[in-house]
Amino acid sequence: MNNTDIKPFYIYTDKNSLYIKNINEQTEKLANNIYAYSANIDDNKNIHICGLDTRGKLTHFFTNNGHWKKRVVLKVFNSTKNVKDIRLYIINNFLNIFVVEKYPISDNLYKVSHFNFNPSNYKVSRYTINNIYKENEYIYKLNIDELSNVTFRYKRSNTSNRNIVENTIIFNSLSRQWINSNSLIRGCDSTTQTNPECDSNIKNDIFEYCYSIKYKL
Repeated sequence: MNNTDIKPFYIYTDKNSLYIKNINEQTEKLANNIYAYSANIDDNKNIHICGLDTRGKLTHFFTNNGHWKKRVVLKVFNSTKNVKDIRLYIINNFLNIFVVEKYPISDNLYKVSHFNFNPSNYKVSRYTINNIYKENEYIYKLNIDELSNVTFRYKRSNTSNRNIVENTIIFNSLSRQWINSNSLIRGCDSTTQTNPECDSNIKNDIFEYCYSIKYKL
């Protein structure tokens, strides 16, 4: 949001209502009963907001001819009481929403649901990553490489022997499919560029840490 062509704005919730305030201090109410939300800006400098309402419905908020519109995408959860975090990333005009849920029977186990769709048709793909073990301050680490693929790193709890193992999966933004990193062709040459560990294929070495201990609404 450092682009000087984008006017400053502020998105917030108050008593489960979603608001946006612009540079002129004008506030517009976008929706009621919003439990959690995340916002981002696409390549055309349009603001997108994805929110979960208190009934577990995922809603997309966007501007159309200067006015805010909303579209209920689908119902994704029966309850939001275990939802701890939501993040929105826009890649190649597709919206990618990552929602963190806490397992009610464990303090250290979480699952992450990934929703991917293009606002032109709202055909949603969904993928759930289960048995994620929270270690120290983070649940997962996410990075988007130069080919617009998503690298998702986490620690997994093995339900059979309770061992904790590290795991990396890759979301191919072209095929819209998740694959295990060990299925990729190894090598860092300029023709394949498929190894997520290659420095030449990573925009930066800093992963975004996604916290879920507290979520301020």
